[in-house]
Amino acid sequence: MWTPFWGVALVLIGVYYLLKNAGLLNGLNENVLWPVLLIAFGIFLIVRRSANR
Repeated sequence: MWTPFWGVALVLIGVYYLLKNAGLLNGLNENVLWPVLLIAFGIFLIVRRSANR
């Protein structure tokens, strides 16, 4: 099922790489970013599932 979440996720990923290539996110460590994104995605799935009950 296509939800607005996937569209927003793709836009955020694109913005992240655009800003990274422009040199505006030089201080951001990717080793921290990906686990945070995975945790946020897991929380989103849990909240969505519990809202459907």
